[in-house]
Amino acid sequence: MPKRVQIPKLASTADLRNEFWRAPDQALLNRQTTAVGLGYTVGWLEWAATSGGGPVLTKIGRSVRYRKADVLAWLQANSRRISSTAELADKV
Repeated sequence: MPKRVQIPKLASTADLRNEFWRAPDQALLNRQTTAVGLGYTVGWLEWAATSGGGPVLTKIGRSVRYRKADVLAWLQANSRRISSTAELADKV
């Protein structure tokens, strides 16, 4: 009888979000974990990597990793705070 192969369970969005926020600031995270932690898609991170404007990435061989501290710094630098929805209407 052939041996059964165990297929690894895919991580849920909640698991990836928890992994992102629980990781130490110097942790190197993969694109999927980083995308979920930021609320973006992997496709957007790939686009940003080639177009510029996204978080700083680190290449290790063929792998792309994001240092959590760099991601948080990018998020802080690219966040806007508004005090009311009226401010949003003025921007449009």
